[in-house]
Amino acid sequence: RDLHSFPTRRSSDLFLNGICVVVAVPGSGKTLTMTHRIGNLVKKHGIAPENILGLTFTRNAAEAMREKLVPVLDDMASRVQLSTIHSFCHYLLRNEGVTFNVLSGKDQIVFLRDVMKRLRIKDLSIGMVLREISLAKNNLIDVDEFRALYEGDQSMLKVADIYESYDREKSKKLLLDFDDLLVFFERLLREHTDICSRLSAKYRFIMVDEYQDTNLIQARIVYLLARQHQRIMVVGDDSQSIYSFRGANFRNIMDFPELFPETRILTLEENYRSVAPILSLTNQLIQQAVEKYPKHLFSRKTLGNPPVLVHTGSENSQSRFIVDKIRELHREEIPLEDMAVLFRAGFHAFDLEVELAREGIAF
Repeated sequence: RDLHSFPTRRSSDLFLNGICVVVAVPGSGKTLTMTHRIGNLVKKHGIAPENILGLTFTRNAAEAMREKLVPVLDDMASRVQLSTIHSFCHYLLRNEGVTFNVLSGKDQIVFLRDVMKRLRIKDLSIGMVLREISLAKNNLIDVDEFRALYEGDQSMLKVADIYESYDREKSKKLLLDFDDLLVFFERLLREHTDICSRLSAKYRFIMVDEYQDTNLIQARIVYLLARQHQRIMVVGDDSQSIYSFRGANFRNIMDFPELFPETRILTLEENYRSVAPILSLTNQLIQQAVEKYPKHLFSRKTLGNPPVLVHTGSENSQSRFIVDKIRELHREEIPLEDMAVLFRAGFHAFDLEVELAREGIAF
């Protein structure tokens, strides 16, 4: 469905009530969209700032939204609940009288190492065990389900033993790790309908940024909070989902209209950052997706060179190509400080650094 297929109604009514997915392409101003949504709710419709909840993917994103909200709402901006989902769960668990200390960082590693020592498990890395337990919790998989899922896999069954002992020892000491904040808050909402109803009545308007990067338990928390009043707007882009290794599931944004059948779908397609040739390539890539929200990126910045894909025979020939390109641009009087080389991981730069040093190019 697109905007033209919606039932005829006043735009203010469309903006005040209901359920909406905003498919926001890169550089389309989605943070500004959410900011103005909050501003309109407060200034045009008289909604109390305390009744608005904005959830973001990172603390930096929450702070950026707050900064953009201050010019719109002045002192009232501080009364809007803007935070990451983890921070929100932490705040409300405390507020509901749950007693705990947070286990994180080095303390969590030391704690888990002690658990593994007691179980005499030495052949598994702590990093791998933490990752598997975290993925399980974020996908609402308890210990019993974990064991059933990996029946016959001896390494993963050892992880299950660690998972069980780890949670038991944390419980004895009233400790919660970051994943537990989500697990316990989801359980609180699910098992205590009175608390869920009270919180839903307080946060009458919910907005979630980067919804394609949420995982199963985060989506479940949002659903439990919003299902009563049915006033929720999620913003995201199914084509930008890159955090599956952390448990993020792009199905959350794809399946959202099934959870909320009255969902309206709006698309922000104009990119204010990139030039048209970049977006032309992007559109070609998006069209190949088997499952997607239909969208066509465009920009009013029509100038710019098309992107180039260069096939090289080896890592070193790739490095040599980049060095030659840097020299070519420098001969065209483009300063070195105006150039950047992007790569996916730090170790991918090693060979290039050797070649740049060999050529005496400062980087």
